[in-house]
This record gives sequence, structure tokens and C-alpha cells, in this order.
Amino acid sequence: MKLCAEQMVYLIDAQLRQLGQITIERNEVNLIFGKFVPSPDFSAVKHLFEDFEEAVNFQALSVVDELDTKIAALGLHLRAPDGLQRIEIHDVQIWSDGDVTCKLCDRPLAPVDEVQKSMEPV
Repeated sequence: MKLCAEQMVYLIDAQLRQLGQITIERNEVNLIFGKFVPSPDFSAVKHLFEDFEEAVNFQALSVVDELDTKIAALGLHLRAPDGLQRIEIHDVQIWSDGDVTCKLCDRPLAPVDEVQKSMEPV
């Protein structure tokens, strides 16, 4: 799935919570820029992104690295509105002004049902 300007996708975590909606503004060599509208589930992780932004503003690089690791541990990915396509991402940054950036992973995209099956206990 190619991500294009004005396309809308959902931000989902490893617990399959829909954290919000991203409207893509542009895609520059697998770096996505967009606007983020949080859903109620975002409140559970919002503090990580607020703390990250504060650490960036104070140039507290060790704190930035620590928070980046915690954000990565959320297992964030994008999902198309039809729910059929999971898009792997990393380096997700959500700012207080609603701007969001993330990088697309190099891995091939997998249909959602295959991803959910791979998460089921054996």
C-alpha cells in the first residue's frame, strides 16, 4: 500500500488499541508527515509523547533516547481505514501541535489477518 497525501490511516498499538487517526500530508522516502487526531485510548500513552517533546526542547538527549525506546515498545503500526492492511512503522513522534512523523519499515506489508494470527498463542 502506497501512502499518499490526504490519505487517512489509524495509529494502532500492540494491544490493538486505536490511538488516533493520521491524515498524511506527505511521504518523503518512507518518512511520513501528517496531522494526528487522538482517540480516547491515546490518553494511556500521551505522557510518553509529551515527555519526549519536553526532553527534545531541553536537549536532554539521554532522556530522549530512553523515551524513544519506551515509545518503540508500544509496537505502533498504521492500519488502513478498510482494516485490511497493517503498515509497519518506527520512530513515531507526535507533537503537542498535532504534527506527527514516522518512518516506514523496510519489511513488506502484511494483511491484518496474518498479523493477528502470528500474535496468537501456540
